Amino acid sequence: MDIYSTRAQLAAIELMPREFGFLDDLFGKDDGTVEDEKAIFDVKKGTTPMAPTVKPGAGGVVMTPRDGYETKEIAFCCIAPERIIEDENLKGRMFGEKVLGAMTPEQREKKILAQDLQDMRKAIARREEWMIRQILLTGKLEVFTYTNEGRSKKANLLADFNFTNFYAPAAGKEWDQSGADIVYDFEKIYDLVYAGHGNMEQIVMAQDVWTALRNNEKFMKTMDRDHVRMGEINTKYRGLGLRYLGVNHDGVEMYASSGTFIDDDGSTKLSVPNGKLIAGGKNLIKKIYGPVTQVEEPGMNAKHKTYIKKQVPLRYGSIDGNSIKNRLTSCPMMMPYNVDSWAVATVL
Repeated sequence: MDIYSTRAQLAAIELMPREFGFLDDLFGKDDGTVEDEKAIFDVKKGTTPMAPTVKPGAGGVVMTPRDGYETKEIAFCCIAPERIIEDENLKGRMFGEKVLGAMTPEQREKKILAQDLQDMRKAIARREEWMIRQILLTGKLEVFTYTNEGRSKKANLLADFNFTNFYAPAAGKEWDQSGADIVYDFEKIYDLVYAGHGNMEQIVMAQDVWTALRNNEKFMKTMDRDHVRMGEINTKYRGLGLRYLGVNHDGVEMYASSGTFIDDDGSTKLSVPNGKLIAGGKNLIKKIYGPVTQVEEPGMNAKHKTYIKKQVPLRYGSIDGNSIKNRLTSCPMMMPYNVDSWAVATVL
């Protein structure tokens, strides 16, 4: 079998472990692939009506209308990072390669291909993490579409989910102030989540929010004693700047994030912005993947092939440029299961 073929690379990709993104792991749920060209989904905001009371023998009373929902149709995003292999990449020693007894150019090319696949999978995972982050923090999904081999881009507003669960303490009661009432604010945040038919299972906060909590003696007395004992805070690092803090007085798992990423404008940003926290349950954001269509052969043999896969590789060469390009294409879309089933608070 040709190890460079799409079929062979697909088999290798499906054996690779999933790339880790902490917002994706905490709040996302993979719903697999679909054959549709567009993502069609229902956006719902739950309500909690009571059953009506009636006089015995008078029959029933029609309840208020069922929970309303709105059906949306959105094109799948197309993510397609590429890596190029040129002569110069094959002539010199790779990073970490032995100085003596080095590999042949053919062996080096295979190793570069494997490393490029890993790098492109990580880049796609970071984009998916960015999409989930944007939905959680803003209730919207806006992406940049790159054209002209990445030299041009324009912003496309893909979806506004009408998210409204934002909270902030009263002036002078921010969590780093002496007048802060953190327990009260947590209860108000929970109320927003419950009103939206959400579950309160976890909270992810910025590092400066955790610093304010840790310095608030009144709040720290309410923390689960399994994680706060004898003045020692027994946190656990989970990777990518995420730290498990323990369980608060309501049994909700708490995490602090100091992780960063490089945004489209080239600036470094925090995964959870300073002063903010995200509260809600698990599996808030649905992830689905659309079909990938690509041309795999040049000239007279050229034809389109469609794959119902999460990630599809493509290897193609340029005789004039004496180079080979490796591409990995994915067509994901993210959407909430239930709008307002989580809350975003700005507490500093």
